Amino acid sequence: MAKRSKQPDYATLFTRRKDGRYMGTYTDADGKRHAVYDRDPEKLWHKLNDPKPEVVLTFRDLAEKWHDAHWEDLRRGTQSCYEAPYKRAIERLGDCPAGKLMPSDIRAHLERMKEQDYSVRTIKAQRSIYHLIYRDAILDDEIGKEIRFNPADSVPLPSGAKRAKKREAPEDEIIKLIRSEAMNVDFGVFCLLLISTVFRRGEALALQWKDIDFKRKRIVCDKQLIFRGSASITEPKTESGYREVPILPDLYPVLRFYKPKNAEPTDYVFHGTDVTKPMYESFYHRHWKNYCKEMGFIDQDGKNTLTAHVMRHGYATMLYDANVDLYAAQKLLGHSDVQTTLAIYTHLKKEREANSLNKLEEYVKSKVN
Repeated sequence: MAKRSKQPDYATLFTRRKDGRYMGTYTDADGKRHAVYDRDPEKLWHKLNDPKPEVVLTFRDLAEKWHDAHWEDLRRGTQSCYEAPYKRAIERLGDCPAGKLMPSDIRAHLERMKEQDYSVRTIKAQRSIYHLIYRDAILDDEIGKEIRFNPADSVPLPSGAKRAKKREAPEDEIIKLIRSEAMNVDFGVFCLLLISTVFRRGEALALQWKDIDFKRKRIVCDKQLIFRGSASITEPKTESGYREVPILPDLYPVLRFYKPKNAEPTDYVFHGTDVTKPMYESFYHRHWKNYCKEMGFIDQDGKNTLTAHVMRHGYATMLYDANVDLYAAQKLLGHSDVQTTLAIYTHLKKEREANSLNKLEEYVKSKVN
């Protein structure tokens, strides 16, 4: 019968500290020495000598690290845009080894999204999430040693994906209603200002009375309100965001009447309970919801059918119908690229031509009948 090998005296292999714990050491791959402790010398020996299971860095690890480091720094609108793609990315590839994930894996996900009838805009946001997560990993001091390239860089968007549905401008009847009820409904002046100035929501909410020049009939845009947990005033998103727009005839008398007699130049035009501070996000959403309910801009599911951004499309339509020059429209709209303005004008032109042709067909039908 084979003799059992004698167990070593583990206690003699390590240094015992005054606190009763045993200490052992090991040297890592970079030559750095580390100390390990345990009150049981046998357990300490196994900690140092038993083979360690290989720790595999997964895509989920990269994604969560990126989310923890950068999510709160994103604008609230950007968070809304990236929230679903972030969750889809983890659901699809979360358990894949991060260093082995290939462009073909990301491409397969994007192709699958096309088959599920996602729009080009949504698929593009999905690819952006992959790109941002890997870009952050490559720049990380530790993870960057394992992640050498960004697999999202060379992935094209799938061909044949549907175009995102354009946000249509509000109909003429809705615009008339907004103008006629501006002084009769809470938030009515805010909505009128949006339709009459082409300001973005954040730009309108950042307005102070000093920004409105009643003598020159001009409003200056040089800041915006953003919601990131709390409300904060920042510079416009781009250089083209700095601009001056005219106070149109429908807005001028309403603003004159709306301005309090004791208003200070630094008071906010649209505010919460404190006129010296910008309104909070919850206050905004609550009052916008109430406005839509009172005006009838709500569907059978209780969702708003009117948004602040749609008001910009209404103003752009007015610029097109008034034959305002493309570059002048670009400045008023605050577009950094004239191609953005041109795309809106082109869409409106096609829409008008289609409407005209429909009218022609209906006229001919009536005559033939």
